[in-house]
Amino acid sequence: SQGLANSVTALDDIDSMVINPAVMGSVRKFQTGAHFLSSFRTPQGDADFRNYSLNFLHPRMFYGKFGTFGAVFRYQDSALSQTEKTFQFGYSTWQFLRTSKGVVDFGFNLKILQAASKKSNDSAMGLGFDAGAVLRAVSGYNFGLSFLNINNPSFNLVDLKDKAPFVMRFGVSRSKQDYVISADFASRTSSGGSDGSYTASSGFEYLWRTYRWGIFSTRAGLNLGGDSSSFALGFSYKHLASEIYYAMLIPLTRSVVVGHGLSVILRFGDRDTESEYEKLIKQEVKYRKDLLEALEESSRREMSMKNELKELKEDVGGLTRKIKEETRKNIEITKVKRDLETAMERQKIEERERLLQKKFQFGRDFESYLRLKAGGAPVPVLKGVLQRIITQYQGSGVDISQATLELQKLITENRE
Repeated sequence: SQGLANSVTALDDIDSMVINPAVMGSVRKFQTGAHFLSSFRTPQGDADFRNYSLNFLHPRMFYGKFGTFGAVFRYQDSALSQTEKTFQFGYSTWQFLRTSKGVVDFGFNLKILQAASKKSNDSAMGLGFDAGAVLRAVSGYNFGLSFLNINNPSFNLVDLKDKAPFVMRFGVSRSKQDYVISADFASRTSSGGSDGSYTASSGFEYLWRTYRWGIFSTRAGLNLGGDSSSFALGFSYKHLASEIYYAMLIPLTRSVVVGHGLSVILRFGDRDTESEYEKLIKQEVKYRKDLLEALEESSRREMSMKNELKELKEDVGGLTRKIKEETRKNIEITKVKRDLETAMERQKIEERERLLQKKFQFGRDFESYLRLKAGGAPVPVLKGVLQRIITQYQGSGVDISQATLELQKLITENRE
């Protein structure tokens, strides 16, 4: 977030959870990160501090709804005045409310705050509350709104009386395949001997993909405020499930002393993309082989059924002739009628079995498609599989509405 000048109120990122608790709901795998920040400037003015933090994100289902639990421990050491400790616990929903404009999620944090004076060794504790919301619009933009330290907790020390600032933030971001752009506006109440302030910030990130060595990215951000303005540069490197970030903070007002930020992030459960695609291709080859075998088996069964139907028709014709010839013999007539009913019933059973076989085969093919979709297969591959299924079973008496609706959904999503 430092590399983007903290313009992350609407950005889905592990580091955004302390700025907007609603955005962490997009994390669907367990993640942890360790962070270090050394800076001589805050949005409210000059400062000299070191900040160390450790955070965790754990997605879970809660009362039938998907969401993400988060925890943060942060320790900040101000060089001359005090130390601060923060224990933060939060929860964010995932796809909580679907509207015509997009998906809305909500989140909240409970924070246990402690401030300690270096001069008097006195300390005080307080509780803080954060709340936030994010709209992931169908247009591809994210809009975020958060309120931090809503209750404005106070800390009364022997030599220092202070309050955690109430912060209101609004942000918008746009993420594409290779870049991210974001913008934020923040309002803060007075704190740390500084008056309330307003800041506007924006950031840009570009991804440099290498299919063998991982993903590199570069970041830049600009923060403008009445009391403090700064420029940020950063880069990161991601390989498999690990990622490392570095940010350099350059003040633009008053004394220019460069600050530094470093983050290390681990994502548990992530897999190598190339291996995943290789596995999907192998699964597709196996699926096609199984499909060809199933088609050949169906063809053989169809020929067998045709022969049986032909034999049944001949049997019916013979029985009919026999009935006409022996109409005067009641016993023979009864027997012939019984044989005819048996043959017709057998024909119906065979037809039902054929229909059931096709329904079973359709269910099997559609289930294979769902596995492909769950595995993250590309949209063209999914469309091709659905078109083959529809072509194969159309007009056979099998209900193919599932496949038809799924194909329409893929086409609609692809247009969007």
